[in-house]
Amino acid sequence: RRLAQARERMQEAREERAARAAGPISRAALRAEPASGGCAYSPPGERRAAGSGKWVAPVKGYTLSAGFASSGKRWSNSHTGQDFAVEVGTPVRAVGAGTVVKTNCGGPFGNHLVIRHPNGYYTQYAHLSRIQVKPGDHVRAGEQIGLSGNTGNSTGPHLHFEVRVTPEIGSGIDPVPWLRSRGVDV
Repeated sequence: RRLAQARERMQEAREERAARAAGPISRAALRAEPASGGCAYSPPGERRAAGSGKWVAPVKGYTLSAGFASSGKRWSNSHTGQDFAVEVGTPVRAVGAGTVVKTNCGGPFGNHLVIRHPNGYYTQYAHLSRIQVKPGDHVRAGEQIGLSGNTGNSTGPHLHFEVRVTPEIGSGIDPVPWLRSRGVDV
């Protein structure tokens, strides 16, 4: 029990440091962010051009915070993805080419989307302030798909990123080694 409490305190301290590292958030950005529910969508014309066609990190200028399978009072079991602490409004990119299979607003993930990749994996991007794609859209590696946020069950601005073997929660694998095995430096 003491060990579990110590781990929880250490995790909370890591999350606090990551939130501070994410930098100040403008009041305007916080006001623009839906507290829960309410989807902020931008038409495809507002997306930025795609990258090189290889695998990329989902955001730039991040600090890794809560990791895959970490425990904490914010999750019913263990953490299902990797958190990238960034300011609200940071461009979020597709890590690889694929097809958007799901966008959703509200719930614990807030504004989020799922992309199916040709290799059979799915990636999820959660707590977004803005979604810039819709189901059926084809995206390339590095293409901007949304903006990071603080929607849903979130204690600070970040991107919650998951890799799954199905489009549904519960089939996740650790995103950091998965990205590294594809040449992404995280």
